[in-house]
Order: sequence, then C-alpha cells, then structure tokens
Amino acid sequence: MIISRKAAPVLLIALLLAAGGAAAESGLTGAPILNRPVGARSSAMGRAFTAVPGDPEALLYNPAGLAFVEGFSPHVSYMNGFSGGSYGFLAAPIKFRNFVLTPAYHYYNSGTISLNLTDGTVGSVTAELDKVALLSAAYQPSPGLALGATLKRLDIDLAEAASADALSVDVGALYRLNSRLSFGAAVLNTGQEIKFEEDADPSPRALRAGVAYKMVPRKPNFMDPSADISYSDLLFTADWSKVIKEDGYFQAGFEANMLLPQSILLSLRGGYLFDREEEGLTFGFGFKSGRWTFAFGFETPKKLDARRPVSVTYDF
Repeated sequence: MIISRKAAPVLLIALLLAAGGAAAESGLTGAPILNRPVGARSSAMGRAFTAVPGDPEALLYNPAGLAFVEGFSPHVSYMNGFSGGSYGFLAAPIKFRNFVLTPAYHYYNSGTISLNLTDGTVGSVTAELDKVALLSAAYQPSPGLALGATLKRLDIDLAEAASADALSVDVGALYRLNSRLSFGAAVLNTGQEIKFEEDADPSPRALRAGVAYKMVPRKPNFMDPSADISYSDLLFTADWSKVIKEDGYFQAGFEANMLLPQSILLSLRGGYLFDREEEGLTFGFGFKSGRWTFAFGFETPKKLDARRPVSVTYDF
C-alpha cells in the first residue's frame, strides 16, 4: 500500500466483461481487506465460493448468492491473522419473498505496535484497523436466476495517525441450471481510490467466476456401508479470480455432507489455491444440529502462520 511521505513514518460472463480487475491478500492496490473473505466454510473449500447459493458467506464472493437464503440467518465469523492480527465478519440476511436484504460488517485488526519516538512519545497503538460496513440486496427475477449488489463503506486507520475512507460497489449474478449445477460471476470493489492525504491507491477491483456441482449418491452411506447415514451429498466447486494489476488464479474445493443419527449433519471440506506463493491447501469441517451451524477451517500458508477461521450461523 502506498501512503504519503508524511504519513509513512508513523507507520454470468457479462459481468466479467464489464470491468477489469480477488485473490491475493496483498498486492498492488489499496485495502486488501476488501478481497479477503472470512468464513470457515468457504475458507475450507479453497475460497472457491462464487457459485455457491444460499450461504451468508457468499456476500464476500458474490452478492447474488444471498438470494437463495431461506430465511433470517445471522452469521458470525472470526479468523486469526498474521502476527497477532484478526479478522471478523458479521452478516444478517433477511428474506422478503424473492428479495433478500443483508446488513453486514467486516473488520481487520493488525494488532498493536510499540512507540518510542524521538520527541519522547512512548506507548502502543493499533498498527492498522480496517472497518467495512456493507449493505447488500439480492433479488430473484426467476426461480433459477439471482442478481445482487452490495454497497461498501471502508475506513482505514494506520497507527492512529493516518486515515482514509472510500465507497465501493459489488455486483453479481448466479444462475442455478437445476438443483445440482450453478454458475456465478461477480465484479467486486468498483469505486473510489484509497487515499491517504496526497497519495492514493486504486480500489482493489476484482473479477470472480465460478461453478458449483452437487452430486447425491444413490447409497447415502457410500463411504462406509456399515455407517448409519440416512442422507449424503458431495459439492464440488471451482473459481477463477483476478484483482486488477495482479495475475488471475484458480481455486477449487469440495464438501461432503452426511446426515447422522439425531439429525446431525456432518460436513467435511477441503480445497486448494493454485499457483500462490504463500497459500495452498485448505481444509475443515462443520456440523449442523437443529437451527445451529458450526464450522471450522484451517488454511496452511507455506511460510506464514496458519489461519483458523470459525463460523456460527443460526437459522430462524
């Protein structure tokens, strides 16, 4: 990220053609938090989530996916960052027939740094605090098609001495060909530059395109014939993503769902981010009991600290 000299010392395919420019956590644009989704399910599936319908985590990949939410489903996610930082995400999709309105909040806290300046100032400050307020709307003009848009307000505070704010917009579409196959595309973060005093970075505009396919085996206990499983399915996903001024990347994931006794739905997940210098394998699991859904993920960077997202969703 570029900041001024004064601040530095203190420390669906049509959519894809509509704009140039989500994958890397750092790069040549400002505000990488805007392209850093947080959520245990999507993270465990290699962040290949653009075509997955009906999950609050879709808000950070493709706002059209929220049109398939079945009711009021508040969602909370948390993930540790590098070197003591942390990410958080809260969303509350509210369904009105074929329209879904979702207020949300996304943040990144990099942790504190110590100050011992030549003017005698001693203490500690938050190195970076990014806050994003979101308001998303998704609409189904027909049973299989969904359109969505999200307005984002970003605020960045660097070492409590320099700040910037900007507005941006996400737009997306998702098409369910049938109950098994869906396609999605989105353009994210089209908006204002991220400006600290005189210097500015472009907003990290991004393109995403993806496909998701669900397979339902004839025998629900296909993994273990002796297991007491009354239902199972397999979900396979693949995405292509690109941030402006950066290379495009592929990522893929899968999810195996099994309905166990006592009506507990167990989910096993895995994924891979291809051609990344710092990222690769992801995996995780989740379970749903009654109205509660809990998910846990694990990202395995090649050089940096592992990240462990957790998520909780409640379906009213």
